[in-house]
Amino acid sequence: MTHFPVRPLLAAISLALTGLAHADEAAGPKWSFSGFGTVAAVNSTEDKADFTGSVFQANGAGFTRATSTTPDSKLGGQVNAVFNSQFSAVLQVVSQYQHDSSYTPQVEWLNVKYKPTSDLTLRLGRIALPAYLMSESRLVGYAHMWVRPPQEVYGVLPLTSNDGIDISYHSQIGEAQNTVQAYYGTNKVKIAGGGTAEAKPSWGINDTVEAGSWTLRAAYTSLKENLDIPGLAPLYGGMTALGETDMLEKYSPKDMNTSALALGVNYDPGQWFFMSEFVDYKGDGILTDSKSWYVAGGYRIGKFTPYVIHARTKADVEEETNGGFLNGGINSTLYSANATQKTTSVGVRFDAFKNVAIKAQYDRLTTGEKSNGRLKVPTGSPYVPGSSADIVTVAVDFVF
Repeated sequence: MTHFPVRPLLAAISLALTGLAHADEAAGPKWSFSGFGTVAAVNSTEDKADFTGSVFQANGAGFTRATSTTPDSKLGGQVNAVFNSQFSAVLQVVSQYQHDSSYTPQVEWLNVKYKPTSDLTLRLGRIALPAYLMSESRLVGYAHMWVRPPQEVYGVLPLTSNDGIDISYHSQIGEAQNTVQAYYGTNKVKIAGGGTAEAKPSWGINDTVEAGSWTLRAAYTSLKENLDIPGLAPLYGGMTALGETDMLEKYSPKDMNTSALALGVNYDPGQWFFMSEFVDYKGDGILTDSKSWYVAGGYRIGKFTPYVIHARTKADVEEETNGGFLNGGINSTLYSANATQKTTSVGVRFDAFKNVAIKAQYDRLTTGEKSNGRLKVPTGSPYVPGSSADIVTVAVDFVF
C-alpha cells in the first residue's frame, strides 16, 4: 500500500510539536526506537492467479512465480518521543511489497498524543484504522500466532491507517477495563494498475472490554469510498455511449457509502486460546454486501504453539439483468470486486529465540462458484472460479 504525501499532516504536527517544545523546554523529549519484521516465503499451487498479502500488492505467489517472498515479508521501525506526562508523538515507517512492485518505505503512523487526564487520550495525525481486534498490531507478525490475519475478514477493510483525529476514554467497570474510541479522517492509497482507492471521509466508533482472560470488541466503521480503477474505464465508457445513466448511477465507483460492523472476541487463559471475529459489511455502487468471519484456536506446548483457523467471506452479489449488452461486463466486475472464499489453515509457531518466532502454515483456499475470492487474477488468465489452492508459508517474525 502506498500512502499519498503527508505534507499537510506534517505541517499540523510540526506546529503541535513546536508548542510542546515551548511548553517543556527544560526537560526535553525522551526518545525510544523499536522495530519489527517478517521474512517469509509463500508457495501456491494455483498457477492461474496470485496469492497476495493484500489487495494493494502488484502480484504474489502462484501465477507470477510458484514461490514468492512478496506477500508477507516486511520491515518496520518506530520512533517514540515523550515530551512530558501529557504529550508524546510516534512515527512508524514500514517497507513492504507495493502496487508498483517496489519496497519503498511508507509512513504508517505519524501522530501526536495528548492525555489531559489518565483516562482521556486525543491523537492528531496518521493513526491505525481501528476496525479490528488487532488493528494496532496488524502488520507486526511476531505479535500474532498466525502467519497473517485471516484475509477473509481483514481484507474487508484493507486500509490500515487513517489521517485525522481520534479520542479514547478509558474507564473501570467492576474488574473490567473498558475503552471507547471514536475517530474521523481520510485516507488515499495507490493500487496496482495505476488506480487509487480513497476513503473521504472515514469515521467510526468502537468499544473494547478486557476482563481477566477475555477481550470483547465491537466496532462500527463508516466510509465514503472512491475507486479509480483504469481497468473499468471500458465498462463505464460503454454505459455512457449507450446512454445508460441509471446504470452509471447504480454502479458508480464514486462516493460509495459503505459501512462495517465488526465484532470480536479473544479468550486467552494462558495454556490455550480462542479467537473469532465477524464483519457485516454494507456496500454501495460496485461494492456489495458481505458477511465474513473466522474462528481460530491454539494450544501452547513449551515453545511450540500449534493452531487451526477456519475463515469465510461471502458476498451477496445480485446479478444485473437489465443492462442488455452490458450485463456480462457488469456481473464480471461485481464478482471480481466482491470476494467469496473459504480457507482452512493449520500451523505451528516456534518461539526459537528471544524476540524471534518461526512459523509454518498450510492453507487450503477455495473460491466461490463465480468468484476469484481474494486472489489476484492477471488479465487474460484462464482462471476458473470455484477452484482450490494449497498454500504453504514459512515465516520468521522478529521484533527489536
